[in-house]
Amino acid sequence: MIDATRILAKQQKLSNHSLLVTNSIQTIEDLQIFMEHHVFAVWDFMSLIKTLQHNACPSTELWVPTRGTRSPIARIINEIVLCEESDLTPDGKGSISHFDLYLQAMMEVGAKTSSIIEFLDTRNSNVVPKAAFDFVQTTFKTIEHGPHCAAASFCYGRETIIPAMFKKILRQLNISAVEAPKFYYYLERHIEVDGEDHGPKAEKLVEYFCNNDPTKAFEAEKAAIDALDARIKFFNHIESLVL
Repeated sequence: MIDATRILAKQQKLSNHSLLVTNSIQTIEDLQIFMEHHVFAVWDFMSLIKTLQHNACPSTELWVPTRGTRSPIARIINEIVLCEESDLTPDGKGSISHFDLYLQAMMEVGAKTSSIIEFLDTRNSNVVPKAAFDFVQTTFKTIEHGPHCAAASFCYGRETIIPAMFKKILRQLNISAVEAPKFYYYLERHIEVDGEDHGPKAEKLVEYFCNNDPTKAFEAEKAAIDALDARIKFFNHIESLVL
């Protein structure tokens, strides 16, 4: 399996990033800048998870059982996708994807959604902020290297770090839950589901896709490090804009 020593060290570096620990995000304007960039990380996250679902539980017109559908991994991946694509709305009466919830939170605080919407409509990468584009590029290069790498990026670069990261963002906000209820709900929901549920499940996905193969474990470790480095670089740029 993966030797997590280097990954943990890199996660610690990210956890101590000054964007998260020095009260960089204080005003509505700071939050708008953060969200207008971070929305692309919210979006490409879905490509990671859907890649894993496709590889574990492939969907075609003619369904056939696979190693994934014959193992507990099918339930694990489908439960994560269920939550990410159709979680409960803040009032508990409907369902919404976390991406669409984030878009609503952006509009709530006056952040511009035009870049992400135009990109999804046209696939025109010229509308993507450079820092976000670089981050997304890393994600899709990882996906190209196979599901074991995508699983490592998903686990160590997303699910197991997001709760601590979002807790630090919440602590520094000089913006109340009354001013931004959907954004608070989005953060608090991720702290809850990722910390208590998705994080441990993501580790099982890495184990499944590496399948005790030392080469895949080595490649997966590199993918995790690349994902964390990309996030640090991403935060460096956002911090330069809000200071």
